[in-house]
Amino acid sequence: SAPVLRSSFDALGVKFDLPVFRDIEEAAASDAPVMALDLAQGGGELLALARPHPEAGRMAAEALIQSAKWGKEGKVDAVVFGPLVKETIYLGKKKYNDETQMMREQLEAPLIKSVAKIGNIFRVTIAEHVPLVKIPEFITKENVLEAIEMLQEALIMYGIKSPRIAVAALNPHAGESGMVGREEIDYIAPAIEEAKKKDIDVYGPIPADTVYVRAFKGQYDGVVNMYHDQANIALKMAGFGEIVIIFARSPVIITTPSHGPAYGKAGKGTADPNNLRAAVEVAASLAQHRRTR
Repeated sequence: SAPVLRSSFDALGVKFDLPVFRDIEEAAASDAPVMALDLAQGGGELLALARPHPEAGRMAAEALIQSAKWGKEGKVDAVVFGPLVKETIYLGKKKYNDETQMMREQLEAPLIKSVAKIGNIFRVTIAEHVPLVKIPEFITKENVLEAIEMLQEALIMYGIKSPRIAVAALNPHAGESGMVGREEIDYIAPAIEEAKKKDIDVYGPIPADTVYVRAFKGQYDGVVNMYHDQANIALKMAGFGEIVIIFARSPVIITTPSHGPAYGKAGKGTADPNNLRAAVEVAASLAQHRRTR
């Protein structure tokens, strides 16, 4: 809401002089480069909490849902949202564990999955927000192949004409020919071979501790990872605050920064806006590419 935004400006000692609209059609007709679209949610009393709150989760979820619906209706070219707390979304909406699950239902796009971008490297993970002990259950030939194909689509969508994709192994040393795990032999390698038959330029399984060394040297455009931390530890060491999340296989271009809400910085004016700026730039680039296809 505009009052919440205005309060944030006041806390930072910045003059709030953005035009405020209450209707998407009026906002779209404006020639203002930046504006506020007031959803009249209220919530000013939540500003000082800096902790998970059901009402904050509900407001964030409903704002994202409305924005995505505008995208589906063609009223906006892309949607960028700030850091969300999965706990508050769950508390506020009762039915969603995260924003990806929410968008799958709201946009009627069950195949939506998040792809991360840092610099010129893209990554996708097969097992995302699941307990480590359950990860092997997700490593199937079908899931690995789907991830390869989805990453291929995302890379082409971003304008990379001939993507080179690496697939990380699950086990240390890529399983050591089955000595420390058979997932590479039974599921990952067969999926890679199937992808090659579909003319996808894909390599692996590559040991997870070296795959990003090769990727950042320019050998690959994208990496398929088996699970969340396998990818994110490497990426955040390479450039924390530079990673942008893209919703692939979505009818609407949606991006978001990769970091959390940083409750410890709330209200202090010390948060770094560069990751959000990068998310806006990636969304704009994707929207431009989609328009010119």
